[in-house]
Amino acid sequence: MDSQSWTVLAVMFYVAILLLLALYVFFVRRASPFEPVGLFLFFVSLFALPLPVRYCFTTEIEGNVSTSLPQFASYIGISLVMTAISLVVFVLFYYSRWARRLGDRIPQLPDHGAKGTGVSILMLVLISVVLIYFLAESVGGFLEFLLLGYKSSEETFGRGYLAVGFPWLVVAMLALFDRYATRKKWRDAIFGLLLLAGNFGIFALTGNRAMIMYMAISLTIFIHLRIRRLTPAIFLPLALAGFIGLNVMGTLRGSDYGSIEEFVERMFASSEAGATDSHNFFYTLTIGEFVVPFETLPQMIRSIGVDQWPWLGLSYLRAPVYMIPSFIFPDRPLPLANWYMENFYGGGYGLNEGRQFFFLAEGYLNWGAAGVFLVAAIWGIGWGALHRWMTRGRDRFGTVLIYSLLTAFMFRCIAGDVVTLLVGTTQQSLAAVFIIIAIAYLCAGRRRTGKAVPRSGVPK
Repeated sequence: MDSQSWTVLAVMFYVAILLLLALYVFFVRRASPFEPVGLFLFFVSLFALPLPVRYCFTTEIEGNVSTSLPQFASYIGISLVMTAISLVVFVLFYYSRWARRLGDRIPQLPDHGAKGTGVSILMLVLISVVLIYFLAESVGGFLEFLLLGYKSSEETFGRGYLAVGFPWLVVAMLALFDRYATRKKWRDAIFGLLLLAGNFGIFALTGNRAMIMYMAISLTIFIHLRIRRLTPAIFLPLALAGFIGLNVMGTLRGSDYGSIEEFVERMFASSEAGATDSHNFFYTLTIGEFVVPFETLPQMIRSIGVDQWPWLGLSYLRAPVYMIPSFIFPDRPLPLANWYMENFYGGGYGLNEGRQFFFLAEGYLNWGAAGVFLVAAIWGIGWGALHRWMTRGRDRFGTVLIYSLLTAFMFRCIAGDVVTLLVGTTQQSLAAVFIIIAIAYLCAGRRRTGKAVPRSGVPK
């Protein structure tokens, strides 16, 4: 039996496991589609299935399909089988007592309502604007930076400490909606909607689909938990329209616009030219970014123990190093994406060029097949504990905010190594939330200590 036939059987095995787990999670456990367990099953499948399914029908190399496909193709089937088993491991540990105990031991946020959050959100917006100003200064200003379009990402490379201003604006937007859910003041919702529109315009102009998806998922989870429960009749059509829209954006996004008017004109011209090509609307699933990360797992299975030594946990031990900005520590080791390019695609690539490194592939890189299932178990405990922690304090300001941001970032973590999980969530989400809560706590504390106290000792 050839490798394509084995891959067909592996796809059938994966789909069978996925369906059984979906029945257990959504009908037995009554989990919400917005829980980490539901999103995990969806996003792992979204990154794991496209390349094997494509290989079942064709070996043609186009788009983002790896030119090394003939070398690792025979390992695609076993990679998909291992990924299917890892789904089972994740679900078992997600509902395990270890996840429950850890979730019960994570401290809750202080219950101060929304006191002081107005000032703290404003401060976060101002900090974000200042960071973006310094980021865009090198190209002549904010508008000039946006008009770079898709090329704007090149300006952010190596300057992530300034580029965090963009995701921090997303955090500020979500915090305004959290403030609305706590206070029920329409002013908070209106400012949140204005910030939402501004964020969407920025990311649409720069072609940053990942940030649009991050913003959309985090906002959807938050609305479902804190504002209004979303039914499948509401959510599914919006999700389908959003998915198709992001695919269309991927085919139409460009660079170096002369003005906003030129951006609009070129978008309309590109959409008219590509309207007759339905293949473009789903290119992400066939030859786009979703066929990229999973290739690293069959490559690791083919190489580790043969011509590459296992790392024995080194990639996890050195992960905190990447918390240090590159301009402070320029000699830090290459990220796995760049290491992968050097070892499997040859040299000559820039640091901003790399293949996304599948999270299970990092487990295999370190400990072989056992590493794949170990990573799945750790993820199950971690995400299960996060959900448990959220349910304990969901009515407190900041709890669902943190939960939504971290859960929405899951799709980036699945398509990345542990550095993506550690550094990405800390710098893009948790640091901003800490700024909001810390400033709010200080403001609330000053108000309490500033109250006049009569002689009786009772505050007025």
